[in-house]
Amino acid sequence: MMRIPFSFFLAIPISLLAGRLLGEVEHYGFLGVPFNGYGQDDRTEVMVQYGSTADLSVPDSLSAYSQTSSLPAGGSSNLNVSLLLDDSTITMLDPKLVEWSVSNTALQIRDGSMLAESLPERTTVRVRARAEGFSASLTIFILPREKPVSDHLPQSLRSAIELEAKGWKESDWFGAFYDAENGWLYHAHQGWIHVSEGGLGATWFWSSGNQWVWTEENVYPHLYRNRDSAWLYFFKEALPAKIFYNHKTETMERLSSN
Repeated sequence: MMRIPFSFFLAIPISLLAGRLLGEVEHYGFLGVPFNGYGQDDRTEVMVQYGSTADLSVPDSLSAYSQTSSLPAGGSSNLNVSLLLDDSTITMLDPKLVEWSVSNTALQIRDGSMLAESLPERTTVRVRARAEGFSASLTIFILPREKPVSDHLPQSLRSAIELEAKGWKESDWFGAFYDAENGWLYHAHQGWIHVSEGGLGATWFWSSGNQWVWTEENVYPHLYRNRDSAWLYFFKEALPAKIFYNHKTETMERLSSN
């Protein structure tokens, strides 16, 4: 916000008025009407000083801020800097002329703007501005670029979190699996399966033992087998053996591992 003094004043050496009584020392005074006050523009963004007397305000501190406190990877934002004066007015500075420093080179400052580079995880960067003998700082958060949605997975499995082992994920309802990123998964309990969309919160998957079966978040480990229209129950407690109870025939089925 630009401080705009509307003032007209006349500086007259007092030594000329007082003759030679002050010797070689000259003092300066200001002649004018009393100061009238402050005002603001229509948007209340610019503090205006008006009146016809000179006001000798001095800088008190520096303020630096950005249009946003967080930047996505590859994003940018303008910077703003202003001097706070002791008469409660402020003077905007050109950010291009301010000395900037950053705590992480992933954030670049060019021509008064900051630009964030692409990072794998959220990063905190401290930015410092120096001007007119003062300094100010602000914190910027660089947000990681969002990973593309794994559209080869059914919607019901896309919320699976990534595990430390590369390629492995874990669904809160389906369990852990290795994602080959081509529709094939190696499930920790079911072995190699090929998955397909099964509707809201559901999935179809094919295995060599059961062929196509259907299940969903609120149903698993119950499975519907398409080839004989039978409902199965998977006994996880029997692992590593693959044991299913067939509700249609009321018998237990044991499948070979794949």
